[in-house]
Amino acid sequence: MKIKLLILCCAASVLIGSPLPAQTQQVTVSATIASTLALTVNTNSVTFAFVAADYSATTGLAVKTNLAATTFGVTSNTSWKLTVQPGGPAFTYTPTGTQTDPVKSANQLAVRTGAGAYLPLAPAASLTVVTGNRGGSCTTGNTVPVDYQMSSNLATDPPGTYLLTLTYTLASQ
Repeated sequence: MKIKLLILCCAASVLIGSPLPAQTQQVTVSATIASTLALTVNTNSVTFAFVAADYSATTGLAVKTNLAATTFGVTSNTSWKLTVQPGGPAFTYTPTGTQTDPVKSANQLAVRTGAGAYLPLAPAASLTVVTGNRGGSCTTGNTVPVDYQMSSNLATDPPGTYLLTLTYTLASQ
């Protein structure tokens, strides 16, 4: 019996006293990041008010600007472009009196960003306003103030209200 106890103690000391081999496992971490494009705007309305003093006494023409009338914010994880398209070939018209619709073309309105040239809107086409890089709206170039310029002519624009809806579209490029 002493021999069995001695063997059992020796076996236990061998098992307890000897280190066990280290165990390892590997873990793979996977993340799927979706394409992100988000567009915000500070206002959905731009107004021009033409008065008699705005028109040239000789030509009857007037051009007015509305600087930084809208500001867009872009958040994107891809490079992007911002386009604008008028809602139709001409402004809708509500006369002040009994005048007929002069069918004022959409190209009488132009847009620009920065100090560049004004780009007239094409009646049935999309116009690229600006392109940019991925990042949040605080990223340089991802906050986009848009200037508007509208022309009027005493000979062709009777008194009334002229409306044109513009659709801005943010897309990956």
